[in-house]
Amino acid sequence: MGKLGSLLLAATCVTWAACGPTDRRATPDAPAILDARPRPDAPPVIDAPPVASGPVHVVITTDNAYSFGYGDQATITTFTQGTRAGTAGDIFNCPLGVGPEAYDIPAASAPDGAFLYIVTWDDLAVTQGVIGQFTRDTGTVLTGDSRFEVCGTGLDFSTGPAAQTGPDLATINAQIAICNAGTGDPTTTTRGWVNTAGATTAGALGTLAVGEANDDPSGTFPIACAQTPTSDGVRSDAHWMWYDPGTGADPFHATGVNTFKAFLIFRLAAAVIIQ
Repeated sequence: MGKLGSLLLAATCVTWAACGPTDRRATPDAPAILDARPRPDAPPVIDAPPVASGPVHVVITTDNAYSFGYGDQATITTFTQGTRAGTAGDIFNCPLGVGPEAYDIPAASAPDGAFLYIVTWDDLAVTQGVIGQFTRDTGTVLTGDSRFEVCGTGLDFSTGPAAQTGPDLATINAQIAICNAGTGDPTTTTRGWVNTAGATTAGALGTLAVGEANDDPSGTFPIACAQTPTSDGVRSDAHWMWYDPGTGADPFHATGVNTFKAFLIFRLAAAVIIQ
């Protein structure tokens, strides 16, 4: 070929970058060849749902009386009998234990299937509501959240020998059974459990009422002992809640009669405290 021909051939090979078979290993910018065939043996990647865990720390207060307990869907097994607040300070003032109170539930007592209960009664005067939060390692649920349920028993403890201490455990558990069965009298009770969207027990009446947050000193309620960076209390984004029968009456203002079917039982499943 001669020396000149050899030089021309070499230059051509440099220009076209190919003289002989192509090696894809030397061209990393070449598109990869993907095997599009299905691989039935490859398991799908599924994110596991969060699971509630840890003890439950509860901070609550009510206007104007409550008892607290926990157990399962059918009964309260651990019960703290309450007492009616005698002054506004007994409802709203700091530190915890003066107004709002705290409860700690061991993780072993809050497995999947456990429920936390707030049982409230009132004096049918001025204002009424419950506020607080439920916290565990996996998250916090604030009052006003749609995951709360309420059942109105229609049993009036505004007067009488038990007006100060409210219903006892046997009475409450009997009413939980009626709420679960949806067999309450529709003229005096909610018939069953309701949340912010309506009935969670078939045929139940009304809704869970959600009011103002714990951040407005000029609202219906004074601010209840607020949580700060250095002290425990009610979070500013917790909301007051009560029961709304759908009659147009403001749920957070008493009418002088038992419009709101108290005493009321509020409950929250321990398993939903995950965010």
